[in-house]
Amino acid sequence: ISRYPQDLTAREPPQIRGRPPPGLPIHHSNSEMLSNLEVLFTRLGDAGYAYLLLEPLLLHGIFFGLIFFCVGHFLEQPKCRATALIVIGLCSLSIIPCLSLRNKAMHPRELERRPSDAKLIKEQYQRRADTKWIYYALAIAAVLALLGGGKLAAFSNVFIIAGGIAAIVFAAWMHMKEAEIYHPNIIQRAVPLR
Repeated sequence: ISRYPQDLTAREPPQIRGRPPPGLPIHHSNSEMLSNLEVLFTRLGDAGYAYLLLEPLLLHGIFFGLIFFCVGHFLEQPKCRATALIVIGLCSLSIIPCLSLRNKAMHPRELERRPSDAKLIKEQYQRRADTKWIYYALAIAAVLALLGGGKLAAFSNVFIIAGGIAAIVFAAWMHMKEAEIYHPNIIQRAVPLR
């Protein structure tokens, strides 16, 4: 009598992670991929989707630009520092198309689809518009640090580091506020006072 309930030779091969179970067909054709690319390029024309693609530059772009700026500055690598300043400046100026796309995406029909969130969406847009100066100031400091010399460059370097950290914290907070609106599965919890 066998200890095993089944004959081992009759078992199906083990499931390999990422592959469908045996017997299910795999359909990956070039035409399917091309049609999905067409959908992607069509959606890039949608202001709301384009905004979702650009908005992370305000957080992640400035964050990585600041890291490379610090590396280039403290290791005295002028090319690394200059490239990082260009990245910081361009990412800071991405607030311009972000606000434009967000404004286009706030079409009244879009707000009618989510009447419970319409007020929050408008408040978030206004909050973004009212605080765009933070990103403009960082972009101006990046240009001054890139082009300036002497005391101006030294002041700009300090402002880039301090202002960059402040802009990253602010961008993370703004990203959280947007996530609370557009991702209702995020639970808002009050921080208990101690």
